[in-house]
Amino acid sequence: MAELADALDSGSSRGNSVDVRVILAAILRGVPMKRYFTLLALLLLPLMAWAMEPTAHKPPILTTTAIIEIYDSGEFKGIVLIERGKAPFGKAIPGGKVEYGETVEDAVRREMMEEVHLELVDLQQFHVYSDPSRDFRHHSVEVAHTAKAFQYPMAGDDAAKAFIVQLKDIPWSELAFDHAQVLQDYIQWRNDHAFSALR
Repeated sequence: MAELADALDSGSSRGNSVDVRVILAAILRGVPMKRYFTLLALLLLPLMAWAMEPTAHKPPILTTTAIIEIYDSGEFKGIVLIERGKAPFGKAIPGGKVEYGETVEDAVRREMMEEVHLELVDLQQFHVYSDPSRDFRHHSVEVAHTAKAFQYPMAGDDAAKAFIVQLKDIPWSELAFDHAQVLQDYIQWRNDHAFSALR
């Protein structure tokens, strides 16, 4: 009995379950059955508690953005960027989080109305960016889109400013997250698309 108690104390202090061989050895040495079942229940409680704990799983945060091309009287004026009003500060493509129960397409349309007050036309999914280091605050996955709008943006929500920038004037060094990479991919895609249209 003393041997079993010592084993229990030792296992508990280490946070480990007691070797079943110790229990068997105790039974063979004449531990009464009623006391044995009590000890067995005590041994199983930590194991049951561990088994009932939810598996540690932390999914990335799903976000969405839109590279909005602004047109006025049929002329391309540039794309919309915002000045972020919250950390991480800097300039960025407008966007936000996808809410539970919301499609990505609904989310990007909602976010654009909230953040830059623009209704999107010709919305198309562009690319997915999922590098875990793209946002220092957490792992976020961004579904980037392209779209057109025929009005000028107005800042809202967490955007301190909203403005149009020509592609040649993009402030690369001031862009937050991985939005420099996103816009480089967009410009390459746009140039390829324009070249294909001319063929």
